[in-house]
Amino acid sequence: GQVLVMAPWNYPFQLAIAPVIAALAGGNTVILKPSEMAPHTASVLEKIIQSSFDPQVFKVLDGDASLAQKLLGLPFDFCFFTGSTQVGRKVMELAAQNLIPVCLELGGKSPALVDASADIDLSARKIIWGKFFNAGQTCVAPDYVWAHEKIYEELLHKLAFYIKEFFGQDAAKSPDFGRIINEKHFLRLQSLHS
Repeated sequence: GQVLVMAPWNYPFQLAIAPVIAALAGGNTVILKPSEMAPHTASVLEKIIQSSFDPQVFKVLDGDASLAQKLLGLPFDFCFFTGSTQVGRKVMELAAQNLIPVCLELGGKSPALVDASADIDLSARKIIWGKFFNAGQTCVAPDYVWAHEKIYEELLHKLAFYIKEFFGQDAAKSPDFGRIINEKHFLRLQSLHS
C-alpha cells in the first residue's frame, strides 16, 4: 500500500524513521512529511532518502501544515502521525474524509507515584532523568508526582539535589540541559508555569 508518515518536532529523526522502517518492511511505499519546525533535520532526511531510495518507493516532502492537509486529501492506505492531541484531532478529521486508517501517537499524562516504601534517592534520580530527558518533550515524561506524605519532604529535597547534580548550579549554562526547538514552544512551556 501507500503510507504517509508525519513526523513531530520533538524527535524529528527517530519518530520519522521508525515508522518508515516498519512501513517499508511491510512492503509499502512511503511519503514522509518531516516537521517544519525542524528544518535542519528535514534537510538531512531529504538528502539521505534521495541518495538511497527510488522516489517511487520512498520520498520526503517538506512543507508546513498546508502540505499535511493536502497530503491527507490523497488516497493513502495508512497514515502514521506523532504529535499533539490538538493536531492529532485535525489529522484524524481529514483522514476520516477519505477513510484513511490512522495510527496516532499522541502526548498524554504520566504521573510518577512514590509510596512510603520507595527508595527515595533512586525515585528522585529517575523522575528527574525522565522529566528532563529531551527537555521534557517526551510523551512519557512525568507530568506530576504523587508522593506519600511520609516521604514528601525528603523527595522534594532529593529532586532538587538531582537537578543540580545533573545540570549544575545554573542549568542554562549546562551542555547537558536540553533546549527547546523554537521560541513558540519555549513560550508555550513558559506559560505553563504561570
